[in-house]
Amino acid sequence: MTGTLLAMAERLTELGVTRVVMEATSDYWKPVLYVLEAAGFQTWLVNAKDVKHLPGRPKTDRLDAVWLCKVAERQMLRPSFVPPPAIRVLRDLTRFRWDQVAIRTAEKQRVEKLLEDAQIKLSTVVAPRMLPLPAPAAPAHATPVPPVRGPRAPGRRGSGFRNGLSRESEDDGRQDRRGGAGGEE
Repeated sequence: MTGTLLAMAERLTELGVTRVVMEATSDYWKPVLYVLEAAGFQTWLVNAKDVKHLPGRPKTDRLDAVWLCKVAERQMLRPSFVPPPAIRVLRDLTRFRWDQVAIRTAEKQRVEKLLEDAQIKLSTVVAPRMLPLPAPAAPAHATPVPPVRGPRAPGRRGSGFRNGLSRESEDDGRQDRRGGAGGEE
C-alpha cells in the first residue's frame, strides 16, 4: 500500500499539484495524508459533515473528487486540525500507555477475583504490592510548603465537623463525654 501511495505522490508532483483536499472518513485518511504530507504537499482534511451540507454534491466518487476540488478552490471549506507529527507521536504513546495501564488493572482485578473465589482475601494475606507506591518524601533540607486550600464549598463547616454534623448529632443515642445523654444540653 505504501508503494502505491508513494507512486501517487510522485504522479501528483509531476502534475504540479500543491494542495491535496480529502474528506475524513473513519481512519482511512491517515496513511494517505501522512504520505502526502511527508512528500511536501499542503494537505487539507475536511470534515465529512461540513462537506455533506454543501448543495450540489454528486453521487459518484469520481465526480465527488472533482466537486471537492472546486469547493476547496472557492474557499467554501476549511481544513480540520491535524496535529503536527511530533504531537501525533506523543498522542500515540499516551494512548498506548493508557491502554497498557487498563490491561494491567484488569489483570490485577481478575487475579484478585480468582483468589477471592478460592476464599483467599489477598489484601489480608499479602502486602498491598499491587497498589501504587507512595510519593517520595521531600529532602530534609527542603522548605516545607504549606498546603494550598481553595475556597470552601457552600454549606461546609470547619474542622471538627464531618459531613456537616456536629459532635452531638454524631453521638445521638450514646453517652456524651460530659456525662449526659447524646443530643441533650
